[in-house]
Amino acid sequence: MNIVLVDDDRIYLDELCDIVKQMCERNHINATISATDKPLSLLEKNIYNHYDVILLDIDMPHISGIELASEINKLKGLSERPYIIFVSGRDGLVFQALREQPFSFVRKSDIDNLLPCLKKINSRLSVENTYGIKSGRTVEKVLVREIVYIEKSGNYVIFHTLSGDIRERTTIDEKAPDLKPYAFIRTHISYLVNPLYIREVSSTNVILTDGTVLPLSKKLSKAVRQEFFDWMVSRK
Repeated sequence: MNIVLVDDDRIYLDELCDIVKQMCERNHINATISATDKPLSLLEKNIYNHYDVILLDIDMPHISGIELASEINKLKGLSERPYIIFVSGRDGLVFQALREQPFSFVRKSDIDNLLPCLKKINSRLSVENTYGIKSGRTVEKVLVREIVYIEKSGNYVIFHTLSGDIRERTTIDEKAPDLKPYAFIRTHISYLVNPLYIREVSSTNVILTDGTVLPLSKKLSKAVRQEFFDWMVSRK
């Protein structure tokens, strides 16, 4: 589990870093912990996406923790990662902070309440499904829910993920059975799409949550609509 601590108070940041490290070690949570007093750095080149958990102060200059959480939420879309936990002494801002749907809100004066949060997130991460993509001579493991869609490109397929694109020398036909258990939908001969990221199915296109427009095969149109409908019903 990759954790980043964000607070403009460098002294408190160092203290919190020690606390979190000891908390994880004592409770057998395998974690890599880093810290920054430059909150805006998380938005540069989508650095935020490198972390599973962000422990975020609210009252900071240049950008508040609530504003930063809002920006990260826009970028990460439907992905749960990174999990945001506000760690603050500003109790009066708790309801405003909750509008950004953080995983939790922990008071600096009650930092021990952070432990149950970390345990729960660690448990979630340990059971998440991953998929191995052969990229050259290596195999990159990615979370299935972070694969947005797969596109045929010559003798390769391109996995478009939340972290970037990965190419594998294979075919869509070979990948389709692997991803069928995860409800990926074949929208076109050249595309497999994760329904998590479908915003709308029009008459000729599939529109994703980030605005990407993918072609919809006329032959597959009826089946795609039914599969997407069934998937939405199954999540209720």
